[in-house]
Amino acid sequence: MFYGEDRHTLDSKGRVFIPAKHREELGEMVFVGRGLDGQLNVYPKSVWEGMAERLTQASQARTTIRNASRFVFATTGCELDRQGRILIPAALRDFAGLGSDVTILGHNDHVEIWSPERWQETSERVLAQARDSHDDTTKLSELELNL
Repeated sequence: MFYGEDRHTLDSKGRVFIPAKHREELGEMVFVGRGLDGQLNVYPKSVWEGMAERLTQASQARTTIRNASRFVFATTGCELDRQGRILIPAALRDFAGLGSDVTILGHNDHVEIWSPERWQETSERVLAQARDSHDDTTKLSELELNL
């Protein structure tokens, strides 16, 4: 399981250092793709293959499944180098608005790479929504999450 928040830099070649605590579970080959909130998702090979298999088995006629499959199959395979870095293609860096600084989050079965500004905006929006939504607060308390 991936968790935690780290700050790192993107070098001039578009490489980012993956924290050591994530590298073993991610493995040597990862898949990097677009996330629904403007972040990049970094999947271990086994997680990506599982998602791809489930989408392949599902009915492609359904718009939601077809759209989800576009995100899953539009990923880029990346190998971690000896220093624990991955090269993020320019198109993905542009999509996520990545500059020289990045925020890396562990998120259950994958790792997310965010621009610090976009992560800050998302965090503030989520906190505001949680404070304003009684239904969501009730659901969180039912899960016994102390957020």
